[in-house]
Amino acid sequence: MPKVVFFLIAAGFVILGSWLLAGIPGHFSASIGSYSIDTSAPIAIVMSIVLVAAILIVLRVAGSIAAIPRSGAAWRRRSRRAAGETAITRVLVALAAGEQGPAWKEARRARLLLGDSPQTLLLVAEAARLAGREDEAGEAFQVLAKHPGARFLGLRGLLRQAVDRRDWPGALIVAREAEAAHPGTAWLRQQRADLAIQTGNWADAVEFIGPDARRLTYCVAAADAEPDPGRSIGFAKQAWKQDPTFPPAVIAYASRLRARGHERRAQACIAAAWKRAPHPDLAVFALAPQTTPLARHQAGKRLAGINPSHPESRILMARVSLDAGFTGEARHQIEIAEAEGVKQQRRLCLLLAEIEEHDRGDTEAGRIAQRDALRRAASADPDPHWQCTNCRIDHALWLPKCETCGEVGTIQWQTGARTPGLAIIAA
Repeated sequence: MPKVVFFLIAAGFVILGSWLLAGIPGHFSASIGSYSIDTSAPIAIVMSIVLVAAILIVLRVAGSIAAIPRSGAAWRRRSRRAAGETAITRVLVALAAGEQGPAWKEARRARLLLGDSPQTLLLVAEAARLAGREDEAGEAFQVLAKHPGARFLGLRGLLRQAVDRRDWPGALIVAREAEAAHPGTAWLRQQRADLAIQTGNWADAVEFIGPDARRLTYCVAAADAEPDPGRSIGFAKQAWKQDPTFPPAVIAYASRLRARGHERRAQACIAAAWKRAPHPDLAVFALAPQTTPLARHQAGKRLAGINPSHPESRILMARVSLDAGFTGEARHQIEIAEAEGVKQQRRLCLLLAEIEEHDRGDTEAGRIAQRDALRRAASADPDPHWQCTNCRIDHALWLPKCETCGEVGTIQWQTGARTPGLAIIAA
């Protein structure tokens, strides 16, 4: 029904227009050369309209014919793009499935169809890496790094390749370029921290690392590696504040205080740590300034008095008493330690053997007592020691990085049995 109404209205307008056109008075006459036209005004108007319409149609047809090459090129571009997008989809599926051959083949096809767009370059690089074609992946990452908007993607790929090759100097250069291209990236900060560790640049590791359980290790290592005394004590103080009971951190800070002439503050740090967690390394540092056995005995007595019931205090008193010639006191401290439930450790047995040698000398009874102590030492529990929790290798001294497995922050103070094998003697 609406169509009928529309048709009737349109027909009415046509009839009305025709009637009005037919009512226009006038006469039209034109001549061109030997040709002449002589007609009424309405007919002339209709002829003009038809002529204009014919000219427009001819122009439209001519334009369509002229646009055929461009239309063909556009059609070919659309076809290549569609085929390229299909290839990209196949690459993504192959990468997800871990199919090396199809991923690499489709990635190359996508690059051929779509050119060096950031998307195709990234897919080509990843597919080449999956197929073990690192040179081809590197070339794609290099080209990708030249794209202003995708430079960081290319640099990240090049950085990953440098790390895989263990090319630390090259990785550092690429990491700095990546930082300039996209500052403040959390992943990149962690990567730069790892590179700093690999190159032994502990100060940079402290700067780049965020909240991390290994930060304490980095600070101690940075303090030992830093040539500038001001920065060195700053790193040491950070470590000491983070854990004032960790012996390497305490000694790192106290040693720098001592170097600056602040012996009382250094000894106060050692005393505070001994009160909470006595450790043999703390005693070695505290007694280092004393040059005579008697002075060492007095210093050891003061330190042990801070935490007198701890086994390390008992062992310290036994050691300094024996060195000062007070064998009775040394024997007494060992007996108390054993009575208080301290496990029989090798160092206790060896101390007892020294006491027997000092007390009884080269006598039959002395030799028997020494042999008994040494026999007990052979089967006694091992002494507490530094050990890597990753590879279980023993170390004579604490190190920030295990020299065997290369892990950072894994060397811990252990009181259990030693791992059979060669211990690392740190210089």
